[in-house]
Amino acid sequence: MASLSFLGLGLYALVMTGAFAVRSAAGFGAVLVAIPVLAFVMPLSTAVAAATVLTAITSVHHVGRNWRDVAWPHFLRISFYTVIGLGLGFYCLHFLNEAALKRCLGVFLMLYAVYALWTAKAPHVFPTHWHGRLAACTGVLGGFFGALFGGGIGPIYVIYFNVLRMRKEVFRATMSTIVLVTGAARIGGYASFGFYQKTTVILIAIGLPMVVLGSWLGDRLANRLNPEKFGAFIGALLLLSGAALLVK
Repeated sequence: MASLSFLGLGLYALVMTGAFAVRSAAGFGAVLVAIPVLAFVMPLSTAVAAATVLTAITSVHHVGRNWRDVAWPHFLRISFYTVIGLGLGFYCLHFLNEAALKRCLGVFLMLYAVYALWTAKAPHVFPTHWHGRLAACTGVLGGFFGALFGGGIGPIYVIYFNVLRMRKEVFRATMSTIVLVTGAARIGGYASFGFYQKTTVILIAIGLPMVVLGSWLGDRLANRLNPEKFGAFIGALLLLSGAALLVK
């Protein structure tokens, strides 16, 4: 762990606790919150690899408990396009260095932040005849950015699932299944790139109790949060994080 100071480890623990509190309260967003901050104290590849494993672990519980509620036809459709996006993302990893990845992440965060702020009061509704094309765009973009940044693409899938008007239980179960399956695919891809070195494995072990603590806090905050203000807060946070990565 020589690569991280005690201050860096403390920041890591704090960030992971907060990130998984957000995930528990909102249903997604752990990687979106964690990666931009962690990118300042560790290599982006290390942060992405650790966060991907921790996010996948949290999804196992949700899928095991609620798999009967999964909308399997929609899951299979979006998964097909996600595989295409994952392939494109892993291909691009061969050509992007750390600095380029951070700039890409900064641009991605700022674009998503604008969307989050724009839709904080009301989600955008797409006509029914757009659903097929929306599924294709959602899957490819989700897979592509998921491969590059280890996730943080939950909101991209939310755009698609929101227009389907799913019941809350079906929505959460289907989202958790996608996060788990795509997370497993990304872990395999990152392992082939050699991302899981000793430091990364230790960070995952340190992060596990932070995930439990953050999830516990998020469950207790979920019913107290104003959805509109929470969405606007996350959007503003991502906008600042993206800008900081671009000028770093």
